[in-house]
Amino acid sequence: MKKLFISLLVACAFMLIAFLAPTQAKAAQKIGVVFSESSEKYANTTHPGGTFNGQSVSEKVDYSSTYNKELKAFLLYQQQGFQVEKIYEKDLNNLENLSEYDAIVFAYTVMMNHQQRENVKMYVRNGGGAIFAFQTARNESTKFPKSGQMDLSPLIYDVDSWVMEWDNLTEVFNSRFIDDIVLGNSTISNINTVHPIIQNTTKELGKSKLTLTKTDRDWVEIIKPWQGGSATPILYFSDYNFTDKAKTMKKNEFGAAHAIEYGKGRVVQIGFKIYDYINIDAKADWQDHENGAAYSTTTGDKDAQVFLKHALNWVADNHNGYVPRRYNLSLYSDGVQAYVAPSGKFVFYSTVTVKNNGNVPARGTLKVEILDANDKVVGKGHERYIPGLAADSTTDNTDKKDISTHTEKYQISMPGNLAAGTYTIRTSFIEGRDDRKNANEKFATTAEIKTLTRAKGSNKATIAAAPFFPDVASSNGAYHDIKNL
Repeated sequence: MKKLFISLLVACAFMLIAFLAPTQAKAAQKIGVVFSESSEKYANTTHPGGTFNGQSVSEKVDYSSTYNKELKAFLLYQQQGFQVEKIYEKDLNNLENLSEYDAIVFAYTVMMNHQQRENVKMYVRNGGGAIFAFQTARNESTKFPKSGQMDLSPLIYDVDSWVMEWDNLTEVFNSRFIDDIVLGNSTISNINTVHPIIQNTTKELGKSKLTLTKTDRDWVEIIKPWQGGSATPILYFSDYNFTDKAKTMKKNEFGAAHAIEYGKGRVVQIGFKIYDYINIDAKADWQDHENGAAYSTTTGDKDAQVFLKHALNWVADNHNGYVPRRYNLSLYSDGVQAYVAPSGKFVFYSTVTVKNNGNVPARGTLKVEILDANDKVVGKGHERYIPGLAADSTTDNTDKKDISTHTEKYQISMPGNLAAGTYTIRTSFIEGRDDRKNANEKFATTAEIKTLTRAKGSNKATIAAAPFFPDVASSNGAYHDIKNL
């Protein structure tokens, strides 16, 4: 009998260990909360408005403390039992530093430089988890405004297109930026409980619907996931009695928070000031005499806290998911003709189309050159920078054009006495920001080759597709890479 009792005791002990193991594993996870010194400084600086290169630059006013939001995030997760450490801005400069963490929380980190955003992107792609709470890295920290000067840092990182709103970090969000919108007397809630974050949150709260309300007016960030992408809305802007963009904003249409998978990593993006809803009861070095209190215009403290806990659990959990990065552009020319014009010039013209068929946005330079048999360029050529091609076939909010495709007609003039022979027409799209001339920042991503043949004494030319390697079928996995090379 005694042996049976001991056996049962041992079995119960093993069962208890097995039951507790997942909780203990989560507690051992290493979580970093970013304390961005430049974001903190940026919140409290003021700068005049004006005009820069034809763009209107808004006056920069004094915001509420960003440091308090960072501190709230840190203390909240600490109180919830997570192993939390502070990450400083300099740590974002080193991908190896970031890789030590199971998940990183960015609370209002509006300022990053290009390399820091690249490191964060690669950290997530390699399997890291991240929570981005409101307007992450939308300002170029290397352009931090000087006193008395206009603040040019938010001008979409010099990329000239909101398709690339977060520069190289954009593809992580699997979404396109729509607008910054003012909402008044707003309610944020979930429509369903399909996603694990919402399922676990509602289960702990003991109710089916989260409700976060704000009675005053405030800015929110509206984004829209790529069609067929991995971004899933989990909270919605479900109600409000005022908006400054009535034509754009629709109730229960835009996500207030999204769960996203990118590469091997997971992300939760939050498009509203969620830390304003949270009350933290802790003595700390709070700024502006806030003492960790939730804003008096908000309700939903418990809902917000539990949501953030399960959002962090989801991004930090070990998982086997993988969303491949598909950078896939197609490029083709049609309506190609070449002849001697009345001006006496030998004119070549065509219509070229570049389309984004992948799941990440693209930007780069479209280039057309005509080369002789010695690979020397004939004529001036054609070149245009395309600031953004969306990663789906969606349309723009204003002119309703397909923003995944760029089509343009162009013309190249060559000497009228162009020698008879066969020339190469090389059309290419060269990926990269127009203002980044470093060789490792740009690379040809897709290309098309045609031949232009002028017979002796002829005022016209014959256009044909360039011969390709006959032993490389279009179904070959390396076909497009070989073709582009």
